[in-house]
Amino acid sequence: DMGVLPAALPGLRAVADDVARTTLARDWGAEIPSEPGADLDAILELCVGGRMGALYIVGTDPLIAYPDRDFVTRALGAADLLIVQDAFLTDTAGLAEVVLPAAGYGEETGTFTNNEGRTQTVRKFREPAFEARSNLAIFDFVAALRNQALRPSTQGEIFDEIARLVPAYQGLTWDGLGADGAFTKAVPTPPAAKFFAPPPVPTAGDRLMLITGDCLFHNGYLSERSDILNTVANDPYVAMSAEDTAQLGLSDGELVIVRSAQGELTAQLKVDRRFPKGLVFVPENYRALRLNSLMRRGEYPCPVGVQKVHATLEDDRTSRIWRGV
Repeated sequence: DMGVLPAALPGLRAVADDVARTTLARDWGAEIPSEPGADLDAILELCVGGRMGALYIVGTDPLIAYPDRDFVTRALGAADLLIVQDAFLTDTAGLAEVVLPAAGYGEETGTFTNNEGRTQTVRKFREPAFEARSNLAIFDFVAALRNQALRPSTQGEIFDEIARLVPAYQGLTWDGLGADGAFTKAVPTPPAAKFFAPPPVPTAGDRLMLITGDCLFHNGYLSERSDILNTVANDPYVAMSAEDTAQLGLSDGELVIVRSAQGELTAQLKVDRRFPKGLVFVPENYRALRLNSLMRRGEYPCPVGVQKVHATLEDDRTSRIWRGV
């Protein structure tokens, strides 16, 4: 909705849309390029090629999320200046020359829009911890350093600007959201192919394919300090179908190793009878697993093998006997 895709303007309108671009340029008083910007892959390529002066990362941790840990580590290390703005000291922030501590949930006022299109407000109920600032204040600060000061704005004024410029939000007002929020409008949007490249087609034949996604009760940095949530989903796991686990001689609850050409991880197995054959699921939220160490850019889903931990130890012991160790 807010136009954070390299090929999209706010409202999921293409950057090549002359009418949309003119409307935004008139309101913002700034020229808007008609060509798409660089996506994450292209940005990291620029870093690796030594063509990235400063890289400014806000509210995300590519060192954990990008599907090739080795490549993204090299890319971030090659940038001349790495700046990270986040509410948490992420792995990526640990590599940064400059860290801008941002307010977390409940420390700044704003809105969220969920998947059903309902926009709701979140009200600030505590001050940011330590010397953290609201994200809006940090953007104002950085813009002022570049002699491009932004217009002073409250969250309500920003929302009114969104409602004025983004078709789905037209007619909504900050004061009118109320306790239950309000629904955005359904508006025509271009096909997804206009903004996203099609996913690669798996070519692993009969091999198991690793996929990932969120865990309902564990959301990485957001929840790992919650004692209550950690009693529900503290441990990472590997989910597989009953058919695949039976074929491999694996049982629910035992430790297994998931291995790819790039790396491996160990976690507890969950057998799910509703899970499709041929897939291995590992949630992406557990930092200690370093799941993206198993992946190679451009290769998702990722081909893997799965076996018992003790089977691996037996194989290693046999190998050492065979080598006369």
